Amino acid sequence: MIVLWLAREGTLCAESKSPVEATNQLIDAINQMLTYDPKVRIVIEPKPNEPIDRSICGTIGHALAIGSATIDPSRVGGNVESAHAVLAGLDPSHEMGFALAGGKLWTVHLNDQNSIRFDQDKSFGVENLRQAFNQVKVLVENNYGANGEYVGLDVKAMRTTGDADGYKHLENSLAIVKALEAKVTKFNYAYQRKCVENRDYEGLEMYVLKLLMGIDS
Repeated sequence: MIVLWLAREGTLCAESKSPVEATNQLIDAINQMLTYDPKVRIVIEPKPNEPIDRSICGTIGHALAIGSATIDPSRVGGNVESAHAVLAGLDPSHEMGFALAGGKLWTVHLNDQNSIRFDQDKSFGVENLRQAFNQVKVLVENNYGANGEYVGLDVKAMRTTGDADGYKHLENSLAIVKALEAKVTKFNYAYQRKCVENRDYEGLEMYVLKLLMGIDS
């Protein structure tokens, strides 16, 4: 399994490249990889910007569309990274859900991101705990990992971190994932359905926040 981190496949100058030609070149490149080794699987990790500012494959929808245009779509899937989805202004859990619906979420990179600035790779859940909860929730609900799929923690220490704390970003991310998995097991789906039936979305949101804060309903 080869993950293609498509962060430089784009342009800094809009008029310097044809997006049509660039997309077809990417498809041709993947076709050559598929032809070279009949056992290889290609996993596209999309990113909308940084280091370039106009990607030709910015979201998981782009990635799966490119995969469908190759000579063997069955061997091309996707990798959703939380921060990259946030950089595109999208909800990571919905990006994951989109790929899961097509059986194409072959690996996941969990981290966090403060808005649409540079790719930060912050510890999972430290910026948006509810968003992190919903990422874990969609993975758990769909039994992710049962077919050997991987969940990675694509995080890095903050630049001012001392050497003694150099691995806390990994320890913290794993602890948050496990804590949110426990929250998902407590999620009251019957109450969720009742809220939806009654169109009580404020009630549902408050329930989720109380769950995350450890407040008894």
